[in-house]
Amino acid sequence: MKKIFTPAKKKSILIVDDDQLATQIYREKLEGQGFKVEVTRDFDSTLQALKKGVVGLVMLDLCLPGINVVELIKNIRSDSATQSLPIIAFSNPYLINLTRAAVEAGATKFVAKVDNTPEQIIELVGELGGNATFRVGVSGAIEGLEANQEKAASKLSINRPEILAKLRASYQNFTRTEREDLRRVALLQMHRQLRLLAGGASALAFQQIAQMSTALEGLLIELYTEPVKVTPSVVRTIAHSIETMALLVDRVANSQDQVAASPKILVMDDEVISREIVCSALGKAGLHAKSLDDPLAAQRLLEQEPFDLIFLDIEMPGQTGLELCVKIRGMESNCATPIVFVTSHSDFGSRAQSTLSGGNDFIAKPFLLVELAVKALTWLFKESPQPLPTASMQISLPAEAGGHKSQLAAGHGALELHHGSPAR
Repeated sequence: MKKIFTPAKKKSILIVDDDQLATQIYREKLEGQGFKVEVTRDFDSTLQALKKGVVGLVMLDLCLPGINVVELIKNIRSDSATQSLPIIAFSNPYLINLTRAAVEAGATKFVAKVDNTPEQIIELVGELGGNATFRVGVSGAIEGLEANQEKAASKLSINRPEILAKLRASYQNFTRTEREDLRRVALLQMHRQLRLLAGGASALAFQQIAQMSTALEGLLIELYTEPVKVTPSVVRTIAHSIETMALLVDRVANSQDQVAASPKILVMDDEVISREIVCSALGKAGLHAKSLDDPLAAQRLLEQEPFDLIFLDIEMPGQTGLELCVKIRGMESNCATPIVFVTSHSDFGSRAQSTLSGGNDFIAKPFLLVELAVKALTWLFKESPQPLPTASMQISLPAEAGGHKSQLAAGHGALELHHGSPAR
């Protein structure tokens, strides 16, 4: 009997991600390099695709909403047929424990999606032995990002008004309940809508949207994992970050360029551990800060140099942060620089005092590192933040000040901020 030659099936790359725009970009670029690509978006369909036996490499996002991707990796490694299958895990730089768990489960390589272009991912695929019709090289073999940025921008969140409305509604649901299970449902909804809103931002090189959404995603996942970490400060930070996301997506939709710059940030705190924690949190967002422990030295520096963002401790010897803030508002160099107070006091009196001294915002100790990163990006990406006038105001407030509404939410009017939120 004559033997019939049957060519071996070409192995494919399996992408496990719900970011439709990003996966479309990856698929187009990978297929352009001779790869065969398949996309799945849930646990079961991924396992079914792997059972076909033609997958040569897996790329998966660790932050898929509602899916335990670490368990998925363990499941892949438990099958003898896929024990040695290369797995590239897209990680979130704020979620170190999740990344560590993925590596322990068997991920071959992890990369931060926010820090890697599709070209770099394709190079990594080639390094890990992806099966293509020709070698993937660094030198000019891969075409650049979308040439028509206006067309690319139109792909980003085409349904953004509807998605934003759902995102804000989920936030309101989150603030209006004390039940942990309902909070987690609302957090999961916000996470899904955030990914829809910011989908493809990294692949399309919309850096500010990618940075903001990555940080906010990290915060939502951390709170979903440990709802006990929800505080009034966190609730407030989420509200402000949602409105900043809306602003950033609107800028891209209106073809406004995003200017990449290295912001100048000052951290002023007399406690070394507090300063290090704040600087570490900023480092998670790729931000670098100058830190000082002497308010008088900070005052002299601020009189000479403009900064893009200032973090001030309230309680400091010699001169309080509130007193320093009043002086900063009188300086030509930093009269409009956003000032965020870092304080252990979360009562209304402290919030009102920070407002009247000219502060733009506050964050309560103890804070999550990712919360402070979100806070910093929120103020850095805002347009021309305006401080409240301070010239004729007194720092001290009467006891009955608690009956007034805080003005710190000014400029974020799209969301109602619940200072008396049950989320504690």
